[in-house]
Amino acid sequence: MTLKNLFLGFIIFYINSFNAQCYYQLHMYDSYGDGWNGAFLEVTMNGVHVGDFDCDVSYTLDSVYSFTGATMDFIFHSGNWDSEITFAILSPIGDTLIYGPAPSDLDNLLHTSNSTCPSTVSCLNPFSLNASGLTTNSANLSWTPSATDTIWNLHWDTSHINSHPVNGVGNSINVLNSNNYSLTGLNPYTTYDFYVQAVCGANSNSIWSGPFTFTTLVIPGTCGAYLVELYDSYGDGWNGGYLEIFLNGTIIDSNVTIQNGFGPESTPIPIDSGDILDVVYYPDQWPEENSYTIYDQSGNVIVNQTNIQPINNGPMSTYGIQACVSCSSPISLYASAISTSNADLSWVSGGSGGNSWNLEWGISGFSPSSGTMINNINSNSYSMTSLSPGTDYDFYVQEVCGANDVSSWSGPYTFTTNALTIPGSCGIFQIALLDSYGDGWNGGYLDIEVNYSITQTVTLQTGSGPEYFDISVDSGDVINVIYSPGNWEDENSYEIYNELGVMVASEAGSNGNGPADTYGLISCQSAGSGTINAPCGWFILETYDSLADGWDGSYISIDLNGISSHNLTMYSGSTTQIVPFIVDSNTIIDISYYENGANDQEQNGYKLMDNLGNTVAYELGSVNNGPLNTNGISVCQSTTSTEIINFNEILIYPNPSNNLVNINSQELISKITITNILGEVVFEKHPNQNFIAIDVSSFSSNLYTIKAMFGERQKVEKLLIQH
Repeated sequence: MTLKNLFLGFIIFYINSFNAQCYYQLHMYDSYGDGWNGAFLEVTMNGVHVGDFDCDVSYTLDSVYSFTGATMDFIFHSGNWDSEITFAILSPIGDTLIYGPAPSDLDNLLHTSNSTCPSTVSCLNPFSLNASGLTTNSANLSWTPSATDTIWNLHWDTSHINSHPVNGVGNSINVLNSNNYSLTGLNPYTTYDFYVQAVCGANSNSIWSGPFTFTTLVIPGTCGAYLVELYDSYGDGWNGGYLEIFLNGTIIDSNVTIQNGFGPESTPIPIDSGDILDVVYYPDQWPEENSYTIYDQSGNVIVNQTNIQPINNGPMSTYGIQACVSCSSPISLYASAISTSNADLSWVSGGSGGNSWNLEWGISGFSPSSGTMINNINSNSYSMTSLSPGTDYDFYVQEVCGANDVSSWSGPYTFTTNALTIPGSCGIFQIALLDSYGDGWNGGYLDIEVNYSITQTVTLQTGSGPEYFDISVDSGDVINVIYSPGNWEDENSYEIYNELGVMVASEAGSNGNGPADTYGLISCQSAGSGTINAPCGWFILETYDSLADGWDGSYISIDLNGISSHNLTMYSGSTTQIVPFIVDSNTIIDISYYENGANDQEQNGYKLMDNLGNTVAYELGSVNNGPLNTNGISVCQSTTSTEIINFNEILIYPNPSNNLVNINSQELISKITITNILGEVVFEKHPNQNFIAIDVSSFSSNLYTIKAMFGERQKVEKLLIQH
């Protein structure tokens, strides 16, 4: 016997156990035998909740009584392990309304009851209760009759757990001859429940329908009423998050939230002219789904707070909204191009005609009016400098519309400066992010790997950039930069600079694709023994793929003095790729191309440039053939093999420093240059002596590059200034 036949046999057996014309039958199964694990069937009759039903073990039979002609609604609520659930719903005359596994979309199974059983209650309850025409003290109530009833009883009370008529509290009106009623004398901004019952005869009343809940309007202030609307992008409410609303420094509502759903949930706020409104957000779970909007007395949006703080922080709080002023507050505060000591602040005009702004900033958490004030800024942006690394800052902005007409303050917007990166033994690589459209990377980001472990994930939140990020590296570290796209990825690009400030990679998106990844950058790469030959410098190998579909397994090998230094290929999505490497003088470079069974060899090519930028090899593929090999390139040939520079005899100390930096050399120092992380020269001198002390006490805390020249030779180090 099949499972289906066995199941139908159970149904027939239990149909015979019940009067088939009295009840709906609920046959509920669980294949594992541990019950429904939180799932249940909710049943209502004419909108009134009848009960919740579930299976306790392997099988449960239950029944639901109904009135003839009543509208029955069956709703399945999911639990854990729904795949174990099977159920059937049979009507009072034995029709199968649904049979099978638990559905994922049984939001409403509506059925008009075909019960013919005698009932002590033959009167059906009304449905579609509603309240309209709401004012501060009145509401128009209405409902729809279920059958031929023409007389009703009405009950109402302020909304609370005992507002049902059976509890004997509240207000009642009996024997109404119309299916609507106007309530008056209500309290402003108060929530009420109402219930309705049909009267079908001297001793025949229906069950009560309800409650229908409504809220009267708020009494506006002299300025009117503001409105705060809450939204949730996922549709499950604010999950414990809430707003506190302050008026003139006093809490008037301490728990404004969305219990469930998408919203909007609206809260009106009576406002007198000149009142100061603060709205404080407190996050809980999934705060990035939360947002809120504040409307003024005319319905204009004055604040729209979404998750523009760092991810998972939720919307910002709003402070200092001054009611009924002609000058609107700025919106969309933001900080970009954040470094260890700088940040670019921006905002959008409130639209009331202001053409200058006041800015206040300070360490995060400072009290308004106690921060640093900058007045009458003529642009809606401001660049901050000389900030401390790894520090949280707040800023507020106020719009100026006239000599005595200013907006309320918007803010705070909170941002954090980058922590000061401590250089590794090699120093610091730097990566610059750019966007051609100027709206940031729209969800795209870079994973930065050092020795094949991700150490940072970086993105450009907004603007065109460049936004710089530091990568601390030790000598010989392998750096990979891996791009993950968001929206509009072809607008994104990035550049990588080595410890000497030399650009060693540059990738840009195009034709709907984002920038390519960069693999195999080696920091402070040693070349040769480094003991006999002087360093020659950086050579650049640039590879090509004209169709940007990758080299299909073919690759290039770079040998230095007969020893393999690099093996590299090109992956799909890029037409060029740059690989830098350091060589010593007198090194012999061999470049070998291996087809490795790949197709389309004619698309591939490479170019080798020396430390001065000269092209020393340039090979392109031909029909059915890849580029030719290049062998025996001798670089930076020295006139004598005994020319040795012992850089251990040139000392730059202390490093880090906060006051003086000393340079001590056995050779005359011909030139000293110090540049900042932007490449700007901040110190230069020609001492022509063996020792020099440089005062760096006025330099801001940051990373610098110091270069000491000794005739045609030089020593370059990263210099860290910490105060």
